[in-house]
This record gives sequence, C-alpha cells and structure tokens, in this order.
Amino acid sequence: MSAWQRYETLRPDQLRAAVDEAPVLYWPLGLLEHHGWHLPVGFDGLKAERLCIRMAERTGGLLLPVMWWGAGGGHGEFAWTFYQDAEAAKKILRETLERAALQGFKALVVVAGHYPWQPLLNSVVPVVEHRHPDVLILAGNEMALGRALDVPVSGDHAARWETSYGLALLPEHVEMAALREGRTSADWPNPHKRPRPEDVPKLQLDPGHALFSQVGEDPRGTATAEAGEAALSALCDALAAKVAAKLKGA
Repeated sequence: MSAWQRYETLRPDQLRAAVDEAPVLYWPLGLLEHHGWHLPVGFDGLKAERLCIRMAERTGGLLLPVMWWGAGGGHGEFAWTFYQDAEAAKKILRETLERAALQGFKALVVVAGHYPWQPLLNSVVPVVEHRHPDVLILAGNEMALGRALDVPVSGDHAARWETSYGLALLPEHVEMAALREGRTSADWPNPHKRPRPEDVPKLQLDPGHALFSQVGEDPRGTATAEAGEAALSALCDALAAKVAAKLKGA
C-alpha cells in the first residue's frame, strides 16, 4: 500500500506516479456554517477531510483540498455562514468528478460533511457513472454512505451526533463549555432578516439559548468520543474495504 498524499502539493510527474500506484481520489465537501457555540464554522469540511484521511491511510491515494463552497441548509441568515448558488456548486461537482475520471483514477470517494450536498450528488454522480462505468464512485454524507454499505450512521446539526463525531475526529476544535445560556445577540448580519420558526421548526433560533443553531438532541451529557468513534470507524472500514477491492481488481 502506498502512502496517501495531498493533491495540491505534488508536481505533475509526482501526480502521475501516485495515480499509477494507487488510483484513488478522496474529496471532502464542506461548508462554512454556524455549528452552534461549541463547534467551528468549518466543522463540515474538517469532519469530511479527517474521514477521508482515515480511509486514505489504509488505501493510499490522493486527497483533494476541501470544497468549502456549497449550498443548501437552514442557516443562511446566521452569522459566519456562506452559502452559494446550488447550480454553481453542482457544476463544480460534475466537472471535477468528470476530470478526475479522465485522469486515470479508478475510485472516487466524495465525503460530504454538509448534509445538503446529498441532493446535488444524487443528480451529478449517476451522470458521471454512466460516462465512466469502469470508475467506482462512492459519494454522499456519512448517513447516505452508511446506508449504501449497510452501516448504521446517525446525523443531526451540531447536536448529539455531530458533536460526538467532532469529539472523535477533531477534539482540539470542540469546546463543550461554550454551550452556555445568556448570550444577548447572535450578530445576525442582517438584523431585519432572520429565519422564521415555521420555516425551520426544529432549529433553535434563540441566541440566548445554549443550543442555538442546533437541530437534534442536546449534546451535553449525550455526546461522547466513544460513540462517534464507533460509528465512524465502522463506516471507514466498509468504505476502505470497498475501495481496496476495486483497486485490487483494477
């Protein structure tokens, strides 16, 4: 097995040698989005990247930089959040996957840390698969990937499960003590334009609440690194085994 490498750090000759040795490309999809008071705004991309690295450590291959610009979700009016046009994001997905297939990769693994990437992937991946039937494409958020591989993985937004994944994958960026009551402002970029409760009924919209911006079960007392590790380890095992089998038969 070859060591994995970061795509952007290599020269053309090095890239060709890397693809010849292990023709697998990992691509983490993220977003910059408010993830509660306790998680970084880049949580989705950081989570996806670290999952990709775990798999690449087993299979070798190349890791693309995180795709930070995506679309969709209920946090568009929250501070520190950037959403882009969905059609633009879809075009980037399609052209990147198509280009990767043409460059000799036999397995493309796209891990979407931001869950609303899923409908965009669902519309793009079948097109690329049809054009390149010899290329294995595994693409989706952790829940969709888990369903495809019969590995149960739960999800939410910055609540019990994502916090557990953060504690397992990037504990240095998680601050549980930040989940406290009493803040008086969320620094809405436009104070006259905030989400309406009826549009996002499960989303905590009170900035004075400790669980502001979250959707799901209170992570305090329920989120653990052990729970996150158990779910993600099983998912990485299944994904890496699928990639290894493809590379063995390529």
